[in-house]
Amino acid sequence: MKKNNFIKYLLFTGVVVFGVSCTDLDERIIDGTDIAKADPDAILTSAYNGLRAFQAQDKMFALNEVSTDIMMVPTRGGDWDDNGEWRLDHSHNWTPTSREGSQSWDAMLTSVYNCDLALAITGISPQKKAQALFLKAFYYYNVIDFYGQVPYREAGSSPDDFPKVWDSPTATAAIIAMLNEALPNLAEKGSDPAVANKDAARFLLAKIYMNKAVFDSPTHTGFNANNVANMNEAIKYIDQITAAGKTTLASDYWDNFKPTNHTSPEVIFTSKNINGVAMGPVNTRWFMGAHYNQTPGGWNGFSILGEFYDTFNPNDRRIKNDDAGIISTFGNPLGMQIGQQYAPGGTTKLKVREQAGGGDLIFDKDLPASQIISVSKLETAGVRPQKYIPDASNIDKPENDYVLFRYADALLMKAEALARGGAATGVSPTSATAVATLLSGRSGITTVTDLSTLAGIFKARGNELWLEGWRRNDMIRFGNYTTARRTMSNTDAYRVLMPIPAPALINPNIKQNPGY
Repeated sequence: MKKNNFIKYLLFTGVVVFGVSCTDLDERIIDGTDIAKADPDAILTSAYNGLRAFQAQDKMFALNEVSTDIMMVPTRGGDWDDNGEWRLDHSHNWTPTSREGSQSWDAMLTSVYNCDLALAITGISPQKKAQALFLKAFYYYNVIDFYGQVPYREAGSSPDDFPKVWDSPTATAAIIAMLNEALPNLAEKGSDPAVANKDAARFLLAKIYMNKAVFDSPTHTGFNANNVANMNEAIKYIDQITAAGKTTLASDYWDNFKPTNHTSPEVIFTSKNINGVAMGPVNTRWFMGAHYNQTPGGWNGFSILGEFYDTFNPNDRRIKNDDAGIISTFGNPLGMQIGQQYAPGGTTKLKVREQAGGGDLIFDKDLPASQIISVSKLETAGVRPQKYIPDASNIDKPENDYVLFRYADALLMKAEALARGGAATGVSPTSATAVATLLSGRSGITTVTDLSTLAGIFKARGNELWLEGWRRNDMIRFGNYTTARRTMSNTDAYRVLMPIPAPALINPNIKQNPGY
């Protein structure tokens, strides 16, 4: 392999790799000499596989959720310390060498690279090219959201050159252009939401326009901006999703998170999983918070903050799915688990392990601001999240797709766009009140859905979309991400952007973000 070119690829992503071995295929693909003849299906599959990184409990998920007012990963004795990385995530004290920021940068830009490989293939079909463009836009969207700048290569540029860098406004315009190029050749949403489709592109365009005032500020300080033109664009794309008739709300919230959730009419775009096949780690969503003695047994880690739990009616189905089949199989309601926990069947009380003091396993809301749990509460502190219904037929290799986009989010974006001055087009729902009626009309939604104010919309987004990867983005847009709260006192405004990882700065075109 041509070492120069491979090194420049590593500088593009910021990856540091040791012990690399090269085959002829590696050389052709990484150096680009024969990429035009590569198998488009194989390369496109690699680009799709990058979505699996969003399923893990670390990287992008940790940045999007652990850094917010929803969740923390407290240190429990010798468990969940990880050199303090989880505490840094929640307290906003990360640095250019912190784990989540570095690994997220690497993961997303590696996936951009795979998209570029697909786009370089001679004779790639218009449909596959459109899918690669959509995926590239999605990965770039996330890079801009986190870091405010992205490296890129101009077509025909030498692999010996350092990648150039787009600032946030320029990258945002480029992402919009990619999606507009892709849209005509994407298929309408079909039976498999893991395939890029028109509704997914419309959703991502709406998401970009909702955040465009933030992204158009190089330091991402343009929050709470009521730009009418941007809001009208967001409404346009959301209405196109509705008008296409392929996507509607599911009658049951949990249809979106059950093992066969790919059949939900609400799901727009997912990262695919297949029962019995090693694919993405969606099972982290039931392992990461569950106690060792629960079914399925977990890691006794991630916990919901009591302040966020209290924004719900405790009987709201979105946090308390106590269907008979759920209790029979797992013993406890799914959603947010609090109070006494039970074995399957729901009658036999579970216990704390003897080495942790024994006694009944009773989860509470007691999470300290220090993020360090006292010895007496190592296994009971914190409300525990279970957003997905575990696939009882295969806990380790489940069927559940990981949901990236869904229609309830699109409807909430529309309500927000209307509140920020956008104009209804005549496509239903035509008002925030109508959106609230739709969302609250589903079975078991007992928390009041008040979309009459921006504050109410922000709360409703949290209640509906908890742990779906949007909380950090929402908090920045609404201007309260760096507002002090009980468990986070760092109010440095510049921390709406993550630091550029230290290894990436060897590229002279990349400049560290302000404040770091």
